[in-house]
Amino acid sequence: MYTNFSDLDDNSRLWVYQADRKLSENEKEFILMNGKAFVDSWTAHNNTLYASIEVKYDQFIVLAVDETKSQATGCSIDKSVHFIRAIENELNVNLLDKSKVAFLKGEEVVLENLPSIKSKVERNEISADLPTFNNMVTTKADFNSKWLIPASESWMSRFFKEKV
Repeated sequence: MYTNFSDLDDNSRLWVYQADRKLSENEKEFILMNGKAFVDSWTAHNNTLYASIEVKYDQFIVLAVDETKSQATGCSIDKSVHFIRAIENELNVNLLDKSKVAFLKGEEVVLENLPSIKSKVERNEISADLPTFNNMVTTKADFNSKWLIPASESWMSRFFKEKV
């Protein structure tokens, strides 16, 4: 059952899908319209899941389920991945590629290839305070407090320690 994101419990389970490009207004509307239909019918072992979907920064799909009401199961999570794959196919966008790191430079989301991160830190192209999207957050509470963090507080912290 579709629920407003703000109404979900802070312990709600959450997934962040990063697009490999900025999404257009029409694409965001398509995602939200189809996403709301998906979560309205999303179940786990015939139990209704209370869930939400949002598009953030024109580049991230955030899917969350309030597990204080019903637990997501392996099969229901598989259904959500099938939904995401259908969005990928329909919009010709990659949402499951984990080989790029997203940063916020001004108002723009910038993607960098994972293998180039260390050298970009060494060349000061990525600063310690550069806002970095931590797509590994798994709860609404962590999403609200730890999704956008300085690069030095992310998994990249070791590269900044090496520079000193």
